[in-house]
Amino acid sequence: MSIRVGIPRGLSYYNYFPLWEKFFHSLKVELVLSPPTSSPIFNRGIVLATDETCLPVKVFFGHVESLKGKQLDYLFLPRMVSMEKQTYLCPKLLGFPEVVTALVPDLPPILTADFNLRHNPKELDKSFMSLGKQLGFGSKETKEAARRARLAQQRFVSLLYSGQEFEAAIKGLRVQKRPEEGQLTMGLLGHAYILYDEFTNLGLRKKLNRLGVRLLTPEGQQPEKCQVYLDAMPKQMFWSHSKKILGAGLSFIADPQIDGIINVSCFGCGPDSMVEDMIERACRRSGKPFLSLSMDEHTGEAGMITRLEAFIDMLRRRVEIESNLSAHG
Repeated sequence: MSIRVGIPRGLSYYNYFPLWEKFFHSLKVELVLSPPTSSPIFNRGIVLATDETCLPVKVFFGHVESLKGKQLDYLFLPRMVSMEKQTYLCPKLLGFPEVVTALVPDLPPILTADFNLRHNPKELDKSFMSLGKQLGFGSKETKEAARRARLAQQRFVSLLYSGQEFEAAIKGLRVQKRPEEGQLTMGLLGHAYILYDEFTNLGLRKKLNRLGVRLLTPEGQQPEKCQVYLDAMPKQMFWSHSKKILGAGLSFIADPQIDGIINVSCFGCGPDSMVEDMIERACRRSGKPFLSLSMDEHTGEAGMITRLEAFIDMLRRRVEIESNLSAHG
């Protein structure tokens, strides 16, 4: 009988699920994913989490609880410290295994390992070896599973860089999609776990697509291109996600083919508030239109639609009728 491991569909799922999936499948481990975010998951997460946490973290608690009763041998909660040199991930991700077990009762055994590549990317192999050992596998088969996992993650990232939609890339698919005539091109900034969770962001991307907008996100931007703009900053940012968002935002601002910027931030996220201010200031200096959306459990769909429609109408008027119309009043 195969080992059953549960993975909550939140937070690092949106950045690293192909890595986890290929590793476990290569070891013949059965994965059980929590369902896409729904109203019960959303509301339950808000009840379980502490008030000070941001919305994606609250939603993650709902996903964790939804996996209870699924006859799991383990619940996978990696301790995400750093996934690239000289950076850190959010402190909430660092302490997640302990926080979740403290706040959610009656969970299956926790499967965890430290993922800390801050000083050496080869530390990834040690993380996988720790997971394999906990599951009872030998070093040879664990190393082979880790090799396949790295290749799967590389393919996922390359698909995003090639312009694939997230939903296709995470399945390893390459889908051809041609831009429609007359579409506006928008840079959509924010964390992957809010941009690609359709319930949490109130269907934001679909709404923009219906308004005739082509979207570019940080996940689709080559790091080398973004680093050119980050190098011009007086100090390098050490939060991985914020660094990616800021680099993508600055590259969008410099691109004349991009008609405007929408920044989606999580209420209560300190790095988000700082990065948003930096991007908004850069937009003002360049004249690039900018819209800020802050998401929490109280965000209303009607108000968001009104703001999106007004912003898109302003952009179309600015592009088609009055090219000198100010984007900032």
